[in-house]
Amino acid sequence: MLRLAFRTRALLFFYSTANLLGCTLALIGPGLLFAGLISRGWLLITLALYALGLLLGRRPPDLEREIANSLGVEETLRHLDELATGAAPHLTPEMRANLQSIRDSVAEVLPRLLGQAPGGEDLFLVRETVLSYLPETLSNYAALPPAFRTTHPLSEGKTARQLMGEQLTLLEAKMREIVANVSASDAQALMANGQFLKQKFNRPSFVV
Repeated sequence: MLRLAFRTRALLFFYSTANLLGCTLALIGPGLLFAGLISRGWLLITLALYALGLLLGRRPPDLEREIANSLGVEETLRHLDELATGAAPHLTPEMRANLQSIRDSVAEVLPRLLGQAPGGEDLFLVRETVLSYLPETLSNYAALPPAFRTTHPLSEGKTARQLMGEQLTLLEAKMREIVANVSASDAQALMANGQFLKQKFNRPSFVV
């Protein structure tokens, strides 16, 4: 288990932007040597260029990992839009479409759920999705080196990109289901109201 964790960390570093940028800059050292522009000290220059690449490329994408629970609907959606914009460069077109669909479902159903009594399972899932699950998952995915996402198998032999695509597809389907459930509940409430009104006012006379 420790060997596997070490191997994964090593691969993350190998595929990282910092290491790739460091290697790219380090090639300048031998290039200058072969071009005859430097002689002594080329190894130190090469190491210094690699270290510079590590410093310049070490910062991972900074995405919001959690959205405050106290925000209103409009503020929550604005934070969700900002999260989607920041994550977009790291996602495939299909993932971005999934994310947009999730956002549309949240925008449709969240105001209606907030108008209901607290404690409902659908409201809990929607709020957890928007406030915690999506920010944390997208941030973790964006922090992975781009080459690592597409080449290194993780769970069940699937890459991080494949797993992310499956999660967003599943979440999109669940959010659509919640929208349908809420709509069905509204329809049932209207039907119940209709039955009540029919029983209440089905007499032709107010006197009898």
